[in-house]
Amino acid sequence: MSKWGMLVIGQVLKRGTVRPDTVKVRCLKMKLDNHLNKYFNGRKHYWAVEGDIKTDIGDIILIERLPEKLTPLVTHEIKEQVFKIGAVVDPVTGNRCRGTIFIDEELRQLEAEQIEEEREKKASRSST
Repeated sequence: MSKWGMLVIGQVLKRGTVRPDTVKVRCLKMKLDNHLNKYFNGRKHYWAVEGDIKTDIGDIILIERLPEKLTPLVTHEIKEQVFKIGAVVDPVTGNRCRGTIFIDEELRQLEAEQIEEEREKKASRSST
């Protein structure tokens, strides 16, 4: 048995219809093209069973191979939820980010307060 696939990180694609406690996970493995001598992304899909960890579609998770298969398709279990969708944290700085742009929490809170004040002003004007 090969060692690849014992611990793999991937993204949740969809939830199982027959077994709602299973999710389909897309993992990437770099494959070498011998003619071009260049690596390309190779996608591999696994079915993983959820234990205590509940995930949503789009979450980045760490899966581990089961000692024996639950069904012919379900071969892995979720070990850890690395990033919840919409809550990505830069591992170096610890700040939340959206793509390559950091999210400033203080500025975001200040903007939310300003928007709320504007809504209150509009509501008071329209009621008078």
